[in-house]
Amino acid sequence: MMNHFIISKSNLQPFGQSEVKLTEQWNLTIQGKKYHDYNDTGTRIIVIGDYIGKKEDLFTTETNDIPKLRGNFYAIIIKNEKIKIYSSFLNILPIYHTVDNTYISSSVELIRKNSKANFSIDKKFILEILLFNYGFFNRTLYQDIQLVPCNYFLELQLEVVTMHKHFETASLFTQTSLKKQKKVNDLSTLFIKTTKFYFPETPFDIAFTSGFDGRTLVSCATYHNKDFKTFSFGKSNNDDVTIPKKNAEDLNIKYQYFDLGKKTYIDQDYYTNAKEYIKQYPGANGFIYSHFLYSTKKIATDTNYLLSGVIGSELFRALHITGAVTSKSLADIFISNTPQEIRNKISSSPAIKHLKKEEFETDLEELIQELITYKDSISKNLTKNQQFYTFVFEEVFRKFFGQWISMQMNHINVRTPFLDFKFITELLKTKYAGANNDFFTENPLKRMKGQYLYTDIIKKTNSKIYHQKTGKGYRPKDLRESIYIYKIIIPFLLKRFKRKTKTPNLDNLSIISGVLANKHHIKKCLEDVEYTYFDFSSINKMLDNLSPYTPEKERDSLLMMISVILAIKNNSLTNSKK
Repeated sequence: MMNHFIISKSNLQPFGQSEVKLTEQWNLTIQGKKYHDYNDTGTRIIVIGDYIGKKEDLFTTETNDIPKLRGNFYAIIIKNEKIKIYSSFLNILPIYHTVDNTYISSSVELIRKNSKANFSIDKKFILEILLFNYGFFNRTLYQDIQLVPCNYFLELQLEVVTMHKHFETASLFTQTSLKKQKKVNDLSTLFIKTTKFYFPETPFDIAFTSGFDGRTLVSCATYHNKDFKTFSFGKSNNDDVTIPKKNAEDLNIKYQYFDLGKKTYIDQDYYTNAKEYIKQYPGANGFIYSHFLYSTKKIATDTNYLLSGVIGSELFRALHITGAVTSKSLADIFISNTPQEIRNKISSSPAIKHLKKEEFETDLEELIQELITYKDSISKNLTKNQQFYTFVFEEVFRKFFGQWISMQMNHINVRTPFLDFKFITELLKTKYAGANNDFFTENPLKRMKGQYLYTDIIKKTNSKIYHQKTGKGYRPKDLRESIYIYKIIIPFLLKRFKRKTKTPNLDNLSIISGVLANKHHIKKCLEDVEYTYFDFSSINKMLDNLSPYTPEKERDSLLMMISVILAIKNNSLTNSKK
């Protein structure tokens, strides 16, 4: 479990439990006592979160390389009355600061609690999250609170706060031929060795679903003879429940699932956790990810560590479809060949059609110009796919997956073996990295390259898992032997056919059931709102028409708007109390 922190000027009195004096000008307040305070030869390093390594490594590593060390953590370094504040690799954990640099914190809500200011809503941020599902730039819901960019740290000297870049993401991508490269054997061996650092000595849980990420970690954990349990969540007939449950039985490992079809979850827990998620992360789609918070709390009652396979798929396989991780608007920016194309596609996006256009006209025009400028700024020495992956590494990983990790770490230590600097560095030198594939390729044979690495890891670590069927409809073994290629092609074609001929039921996580069961609460929130950002008649109509067969993008758009409305309402209530 990670305690949130806030750094403020010494003349302010922040809310919290543990106050630490950093310099004459700055104090650190931590909401709890779960942190480490190290001193060595005039240097002091305060670590908050789950740093995986030795104390000595913190002091022998170059300061700007500390984020490359293992774990999800913050490092606050004090030397010669100068303070440096880092987040671990790719700033996966957020650092927020007020525009006037009065407050610096791991939590937007902690800043709002401590500040006497009334925060105004940032309309460009609303546009960003509706278009992309997360902020494109470093805005937050509040104009006066910003997010520190990826690969940047803050430096505090006397009362002056400056921001500095410590790493270039583009340096990870190779510009040379991939023909003479490390073999898959070297990468799989490296990953197996790497996981050993992440598996704790005490019992832990692994998120085990129907895909490859979780089962690869399970396979490595059995290889290293670790004491662990597995879990997943969903309705009882969900593939992410039925498949790992059967796999775990065959492997004779402990497994539990959190039944999201239970009446108590749908009627009570869903809405309660959605509201809490939104309060912790204003602007996040709490109505889509309520189950993450719910299951994390359950796991945390019995263990201190959760092993997560997040970003594995995004590292290994080329992103190829639009959805929650990569929205259509995001794809449009990178697919478009001219600034005018970007302007046309963004301005006409269905994702923003339920806004009051007159309220956002200027903000939308300014945002579009910022998006055009951003794309133009990306290195032209990279391939088109690597240009896209620059955004994935710098923004998607920390704003989409980092949001989950940060939320979960309020309750439990989350370890992410795929997010390892040394492993990622070696992976990106090879054809097995999604970044080195074709741009938005849908060719299953080309996308298999990344999955091949999974299979080599599994083959070396657990023969049973190597032969078990996944939610893809095939076994890891089938990816390695050409005689089984039909087992990959046929499920791929069947899925494409089914998508075109059958409307899917999207209630496998009880998202729709939870919303409909609590529709009266949601409608009450909409009725109480007194501002004019949204067309509430169309939102109410969408809510009334919501069903398990509502298209996924329409469902997600609706629930994002409701999440934003609830977050804005929370802000209004907080402002009224100041």
